[in-house]
Amino acid sequence: MGDIANFSYGYTDKAKDKGNVRFIRITDIDENGKLRQNDKKYLDLIDKNSKYQLRKNDILMARTGATYGKTMLFDSNENAIYASFLIKIDLDKTLINPLYYWHFAQSGLYWEQANKLVGGGAQPQFNANVLKLIKIPLPPLSEQERIVSILDKFDALVNDISVGLPAEIEVRRKQYEYYREKLLTFEKNK
Repeated sequence: MGDIANFSYGYTDKAKDKGNVRFIRITDIDENGKLRQNDKKYLDLIDKNSKYQLRKNDILMARTGATYGKTMLFDSNENAIYASFLIKIDLDKTLINPLYYWHFAQSGLYWEQANKLVGGGAQPQFNANVLKLIKIPLPPLSEQERIVSILDKFDALVNDISVGLPAEIEVRRKQYEYYREKLLTFEKNK
């Protein structure tokens, strides 16, 4: 990772219930590496914290505690700043697609490396120096895009109830029709 990305730590401040920019914290990353939409916290955007603003498709990773290594793709258009216990991963987009990296960061290959590299102690630490050591397979961008296309479809089926549930219902409906026809078709004895 050290060859294809730069890393920056987030902004330290106390989250507030009101403000003009969302404050993304470790707790805002759900178990599937997605941005939670509940319990939003905010800050006011000022010169001092403007360099921590997120753009769509930025990658954030939790660097400490029980959620170390958990990685999120910021796929929102809302104004947001990331907190200090997160690391923003600035990928060289001429070499790697952020969506490809996000899928990789959910994989067993990623977690096997992360678990070996994490610092011990009461609070596990997975800092930028450790993150640089993660090895990632890097096929050409066209292949990364093909992989992302396939994995995004599976991710939507599994994690997006508005896509997954109707697809599951359709499969079950066809299954029902198939068995109904098989079970209710009787041949006459000759």
